[in-house]
Amino acid sequence: MSEEPIKLFATRAEGYPQPDDGDTARAALEKVIDQFPVAGPVINFVFSHFLPPLLERRRDEFFKDLASAVERLEQKHLLNVEELVLNELFVTAVVQAARTAINNHQREKLEALRNAVLSVALSRTWDEEKCLVFLHLIEIFSVTHLEILRLFANPVAFPATRRDELRQRRSLTDPMVLDLNDRGLLIDPRPYVARTRESNDSLTIQGWTLSALGKEFMSFIAYPEQLK
Repeated sequence: MSEEPIKLFATRAEGYPQPDDGDTARAALEKVIDQFPVAGPVINFVFSHFLPPLLERRRDEFFKDLASAVERLEQKHLLNVEELVLNELFVTAVVQAARTAINNHQREKLEALRNAVLSVALSRTWDEEKCLVFLHLIEIFSVTHLEILRLFANPVAFPATRRDELRQRRSLTDPMVLDLNDRGLLIDPRPYVARTRESNDSLTIQGWTLSALGKEFMSFIAYPEQLK
């Protein structure tokens, strides 16, 4: 098991340790470079000197944001860090979320990952298997997937301008709606006989609602009420 999450919460946000020369991201990139012996010096230089620090920065920024939130929750006496780092599901959630964070730059995805880990930290009632599935969904969903879920969760509060943009991009958003439905997160409002027919309208405006599983997922990635 990686010691990184334990170091993270033991040292708090301000004292977070800096990565050393044996950082996993750097080692992985060196292996990639070794597989291409004909690569020129420019490519080698970029991979060796520029990309690893960028990946380290993404990881560190995610960990610091998460550590700051955990510290605030501890100050409110809502959790105990010493107990938290012994929670295997929490450690797994931190490791899985951090790996996904390294591969992403979009604020919405990073916030969803942070909130998911905090959900695990705050609740003893989450089903372990469901938590791991939800973490995987955050990894594979695009920001637009998450937007569509927010649209169907609360259409009135969703910005009208953005709703129109999603409607106009139906070649992209229609498959996303069907993807969310196939994963059990939505309730299909269409008559059964019409579900295989081509629609004249974007699926984003046809009255879809979240399923029970979809509502659980949105709760899982929501910013904790305790920090508002």
